[in-house]
Amino acid sequence: MENNSLCLTSLKNWLSCKDIKIPQLYLVGGTVRDLLLNASPKDFDLVCIDAGAFAGSLAGCKNAAFVPMEKKPDEPCYRVVDRDKSDNFLDIAEMRGDNIYEDLDRRDFTIDAIAIEIKEDGSLGKIIDPMKGTDDIAKRTIKMVNDKSIISDPLRILRAVRLAASLNFIIDESTLGEMKHRAALLKGISAERMTAELLLILKNPRSSFYFRHMDELGILDIIFPEIKAMKGCPQNGYHHMDVWEHSLLVMEHTEHIINKLSDYFGERGIDIANNLESDNRLSLLKLSALLHDVGKPATSVVNPDTGRITFYHHDKEGARLIDLIAGRLKMSNRHRDFMVLLVGEHLHALNLVSGDVKATTKMKWFRKIGDDSVPAIILSMADTMGILGPDATEEYRERHINWSKQSVRDFYERIKVQIESPDLITGKDLITFGMEPGPEIGRILAEVRSAQDEGKITSREEALELAKKLLNF
Repeated sequence: MENNSLCLTSLKNWLSCKDIKIPQLYLVGGTVRDLLLNASPKDFDLVCIDAGAFAGSLAGCKNAAFVPMEKKPDEPCYRVVDRDKSDNFLDIAEMRGDNIYEDLDRRDFTIDAIAIEIKEDGSLGKIIDPMKGTDDIAKRTIKMVNDKSIISDPLRILRAVRLAASLNFIIDESTLGEMKHRAALLKGISAERMTAELLLILKNPRSSFYFRHMDELGILDIIFPEIKAMKGCPQNGYHHMDVWEHSLLVMEHTEHIINKLSDYFGERGIDIANNLESDNRLSLLKLSALLHDVGKPATSVVNPDTGRITFYHHDKEGARLIDLIAGRLKMSNRHRDFMVLLVGEHLHALNLVSGDVKATTKMKWFRKIGDDSVPAIILSMADTMGILGPDATEEYRERHINWSKQSVRDFYERIKVQIESPDLITGKDLITFGMEPGPEIGRILAEVRSAQDEGKITSREEALELAKKLLNF
C-alpha cells in the first residue's frame, strides 16, 4: 500500500469533519483489494451502520452532493460527491449484518472479503481478513467466500470471469465447479446486469479466451441459447470447423487484429482505435464476431444431388436474430443497431473484394455505413482468416486481407472526406430546371452524389452540368 499515499490522503480529507461524529468505518471490497495489490483504487468503498445518515451528514459538512445509489434494493448505498470534482467521491454502504464479520461473510469472493478499519483521524488501522483473502491475492486466485456465494447472487458467475480477466487471476477449481453447476440461475438475473458484465469482459484484450472458458462451463448457452443450434452445424468445403467453432475462431482473429492495429494498418491504427474507443464499440465488435454466423443453422440447406451445404441469406437471418438477442439483453438502441449492421453486412464486406465489383458499388457501401465500415471490414478480415477448409486457398485469404488493409487506409485518407462533404447541388436546383418534386429528383441527385463521391466532379458548376446531361437538357 506504500504507493497509495495520495489516495489515502484524499480519504483523510473527506473524513476531516469536526462538526459530525465519524462512526466505525471500514474500507471494503475492491478498494482494499487494489490497495493490497499496490494499485490505485478506482474509488473508495466504505461500510458502516446507519450509512444513509452518516453519508447525508458528511455531504452537508463538506458541501458535497448526496446521491442514493440503486445497486440492490436490499443493500442501500450512498455516494458523496465533490461538487467541484465529480470524480472525487465516496461510496458508503449499509453494513450487511450486525458487524463487519457478518458483512464480509456475505460477500462474493475472498479477495473482496477483506476490510481495513479506519481510525478516528481517517488513517488506516488493522486488516480484517477472516476468509484469508490476502492469501488468495498472493496466489492470484478467485475463490468463493462460501457455498452460498453464487446462489445468493448468480451474477457472481460472470463477475468471477470478469475479475479473472481484469486481474489476470485464476478461478479456484471448487468455484469453477459451482459456476458450472449453477449456470442456469443466470436466467433469473436482470438483463442489464448481465450485459454490463459481458461488456466489461469483452474489453479485455484476451476476452476470446474467457469466452471459450465460459462456453466450457455452459454459461454461454444460458445467455445466448441461439448458439446451441450452431454447435455441430456442419459447413461447406470452405470451412474446416462447424459453425460454432468457426465463430469462436473468428472472435479470436478479430481480437488479434484489434490488438495489433498498427501491424495491420500502420499509422491508421490510431484512427481505428479512436473509432472503436467510444460507446463500447470494441466490445460489441468482438461480440458481433462471435455471433456473425448465428443465422446459419436456420438457413442451412443440403443439395441432395451434390451434398453441398448452402446458407443463403444467413446474413439477413443473423441480423434478425441479433436484433432479438440485443433486445433480450436490454441493450441500447445504438448498441443493437451497431451489432445488427455488422452481422447484416459481414457478407457484403467479403463480396466487395471481388475483382468485378465496380468502384461506384464500393463507394455506395462506404457512404451507406460511413465509420461503421471500418469495424465491418475488420470482421470480414477475421472471417476470412477463419476460412481454412480444403476449398479455400491461401491466395483468396491474402487477397482479401490485403484489400481490407488498403480499403481502411483509403477510407481515412480519401473516402471519408469525400462521403462527408456536403452535396454540391440539392433538389431545389433541379426544380429550377423545371422538374416536379418526386422520386425522379432523388434518382438524379443520387447519380450526381455518386459522381461526387468518386471524385469525377468537384464543383457546383460541374454538378449542375452533369444534372443537365442526365435530364437530357
